[in-house]
Amino acid sequence: MNTFSSTDAGSQPAATADDEPPRWRLKRRCALTPRQMLLSFATLAVFSAAVALPFGLHGVWMIPLWCLVEITIAGTLYLFYMVHAADGEQISFSPEGELAIEVVRGLNTQHYCMNTAWARLERGGARNDRLWLCCSPLRIEVATQLGFGEKRRVERELKLALAERRTGMGRTPDMQPPVQQVVSHS
Repeated sequence: MNTFSSTDAGSQPAATADDEPPRWRLKRRCALTPRQMLLSFATLAVFSAAVALPFGLHGVWMIPLWCLVEITIAGTLYLFYMVHAADGEQISFSPEGELAIEVVRGLNTQHYCMNTAWARLERGGARNDRLWLCCSPLRIEVATQLGFGEKRRVERELKLALAERRTGMGRTPDMQPPVQQVVSHS
């Protein structure tokens, strides 16, 4: 099950409750550490080699070939899992009052900033189960790693935090909605 990284048993909000501006870390919950992943792969490889070696010594080459294919496919899948283990988003308010969003997908990390006076949350998708932070033409899907109930909780908290920021800012009608993508790492 995927969840917030900063909550426990649903008693605290998803955002941190310090004197700092609120922050949401919406990440995948991983069951295995990288070391445990490598150990499990090594165990699988040693077991396959132990099965394949006697057959190879007796001239039955199909079994070692099959084990080689098996280890290659398993290694590819393990690698894919490890690359995407850190997928998720981090949403926070900067000291200047902007909404900062960091999106991690595999080896790609993107940073965005939105003016809180113009930022809004939108819900959509075929089952109304997707959540986007929007500001002018920019639309960023967030909470992609969370379940339906957890998305609802994040949605409530973000809407409340955005409303609090807007009322504290004194929004004027002539303000332009500045949106910028700050940095993109590949």
